[in-house]
Amino acid sequence: MEAFGKRLTEARTRKGLEFDQIARETNIARRYLEALESEDFSVFPGEPYLLGFLRNYAEYLGLPSNEIITAYKNFKIQEAPVPLRELMPARPVSEVLFGRGNGGKILVGVLIVLAVAAVVGGSFAIGSRLLASQSEGPAVPAHVPVTWDVQGSGFSERVYAGDTINVTAEGKTWSLTVEETAPVVKLQTPVGSRVIELGQELSIDLSGNDEADVKVFVADLFKNDPSKGAEVKIDAATVAETDAAAAAGTAQAEVADVTLVSESGTAVDAARQTVLFESGSAYPVTMNATFRGYCLFRYESDRSTRDERYYQKSELLTVQANNGIRVWASNGNAVKIQMIAGGKTVDLEISRPGEVVVRDLKWIKDEESGRYKFVSMEID
Repeated sequence: MEAFGKRLTEARTRKGLEFDQIARETNIARRYLEALESEDFSVFPGEPYLLGFLRNYAEYLGLPSNEIITAYKNFKIQEAPVPLRELMPARPVSEVLFGRGNGGKILVGVLIVLAVAAVVGGSFAIGSRLLASQSEGPAVPAHVPVTWDVQGSGFSERVYAGDTINVTAEGKTWSLTVEETAPVVKLQTPVGSRVIELGQELSIDLSGNDEADVKVFVADLFKNDPSKGAEVKIDAATVAETDAAAAAGTAQAEVADVTLVSESGTAVDAARQTVLFESGSAYPVTMNATFRGYCLFRYESDRSTRDERYYQKSELLTVQANNGIRVWASNGNAVKIQMIAGGKTVDLEISRPGEVVVRDLKWIKDEESGRYKFVSMEID
């Protein structure tokens, strides 16, 4: 099978896309995109992140993500060497040392090696004591804490532990302190400590009025190296006004036809969809399904993972996805769905008793505003 990195490069070249543009539209840092095409896995914090980025990048380029993932796994299997000792028959130690033909030569050789090691070890100990009395050389300078001022949107910088981020929104200023940048970003805020993982966006209510004052997105970090910091994007541009506008738009939808346009250019009927989350970028979501009665339930996550079975009362199902989930239910009223994303939780009733329902829960892009919306939409 053709190398998956080459397929990614060829697809990107055919579309005339640059890494910087793709990084903006997918929220995958450029260095990760370059590493996927060059098949360099050392830069990723862990394989789950690699697989998630690889799947999203392949789908963004219009490639079959399942084939790309399979090609990656086959590559890993081929790269794993078989230890030489597993290819050779085992021999007892006594046979190695005193077996026929050896004549004790191996034992003599071992004694010589031990004698040389003792001499070298003594010399090393003396040298170590001499070096200990000398200077160890200049130390690597520690990071000097920086104070960032954020007002509005567009803030994107690499921050480090000890940095302070002053966020101004609605005439007030709050200070956020960066406590950790690996393996996650940890912020100390006026309302307590907040933890944000790679690729996650978190809305924070700093004023205590149940409205988000700031949104923080982690675009890049080094899981095992906090000294390299983390790239964060912060939006404090009248978050409350944006939420109010979204609420007004929902109310307007009851009396007028409103359409959203997905990334594929397909019009979406607002009368048949409900906006659950809204953000400047798409991020992973989690679906918790609680069954209140007997129900045949099927789901498809990110157009790849599928499952179907009968569920009974009190059973629970948890599904995670990067882009979206399609669900089928033989009795829609028998299941209650809870969507979790970006620090928010939304309860969702999907149909009336006895109805067979098919529903899409997915991210779409509003071309007019440029923002992403996670919607619940009925399917015929």
